[in-house]
Amino acid sequence: MYPYGPPPGPPPRIDARQLRPRRRWFVLAAVIAAVCVGVGIVSFVLTLTSTVDSVDDGKAFTSGQSVSVRIGPDDDAAIYVRSPFVARAHCKIVSGPSDSQPRVTTPESTFTVTKGSGEWERAFVLKTDTDADYRVTCDDPRGALTFAPGDDADLASFVGGIVVTVVVPLLGLLAGSGIAIIVGVRRGRHRRWLEAQAYYGRR
Repeated sequence: MYPYGPPPGPPPRIDARQLRPRRRWFVLAAVIAAVCVGVGIVSFVLTLTSTVDSVDDGKAFTSGQSVSVRIGPDDDAAIYVRSPFVARAHCKIVSGPSDSQPRVTTPESTFTVTKGSGEWERAFVLKTDTDADYRVTCDDPRGALTFAPGDDADLASFVGGIVVTVVVPLLGLLAGSGIAIIVGVRRGRHRRWLEAQAYYGRR
């Protein structure tokens, strides 16, 4: 005999396919996280590759020598110096189209690229209004430096790539986790509601 009535039976079994939101939202959350992490990995690889490729050390030349550099109005070139860069260097454009006005300027910020076993510091930026091949010569008072042409990469573009590498995966993981948590909570509430409906409906 049960003075307060028989004990409650086990909760009704609820088919997972009845629960809302559907489980496909978990898949969507995983896809969002995976895509964002993939974007971060690709961004890191591209940033690292473009930075390393900024220096064409295959065309390196010593003080007093020259090199041919392709320069365009919208695609500035640069001259890098093999570190440690302690001497006062000087570069100038000695040949090119007669109607062009090439300029050699000093960058406002420092930018160093590690390539192989060497470090290269951006020392000069080459600008022109005519897309053509120019011959550039560089020297230093001691005649001891090694130069190399390259692209005018800068710290801002490098930092921008790193920001994408870090921020996009983080946002993707947060978004995916948030969706999964919300869906899990709502499915739990829906399960309890269905169990209550089934339990009281059969009494």
